[in-house]
Amino acid sequence: MLLTLRVIHILSAAALLGAILFNYFLLRPSLRLIPPAHAVVIAQRVGTSFTILGLTALSLLFASGVLRLYFAGLLDQTLTWEFYLSPFGRWLAVMVFGWLVTTVSASIMTITLRPTLVRKLDPTANPTLSDVEARRTAQLLASGWLDRLQLVNLAGSTLALLAGASTMFGGFF
Repeated sequence: MLLTLRVIHILSAAALLGAILFNYFLLRPSLRLIPPAHAVVIAQRVGTSFTILGLTALSLLFASGVLRLYFAGLLDQTLTWEFYLSPFGRWLAVMVFGWLVTTVSASIMTITLRPTLVRKLDPTANPTLSDVEARRTAQLLASGWLDRLQLVNLAGSTLALLAGASTMFGGFF
């Protein structure tokens, strides 16, 4: 059971970090090179897949991590201060912190920013120029925040991955 959970945990971490790296270093710069109308369509289609992949990976990381601690008999020890005085406990806390940062930023991107970017004006409402400009301004602001949060995701998931890898060796320092 522990081996299966470990494989799920490692594959989920690899999928999450791989998707974040692909999105940040390949997709995002490429979208800036094509016309905005095409970029929006591609971003919507790919963004939905990334959202599903990311939230699935984050959920599997949480579930497999907690179950691994439970089956290893360490879950109750994580509630004590002494556990975090050991290198393993410190790096486990760093890993959980990285996961938490990534989860919060991914949630903000999914719940707040992504809907702002994909929102369209209702054609039956006969939008005015000020309506179009307000939507465009909101989308530019959301896009800027999305770029920043993608960098936070990259940093948080990389930190969690390095900390998780160090726990295999009992943690560094």
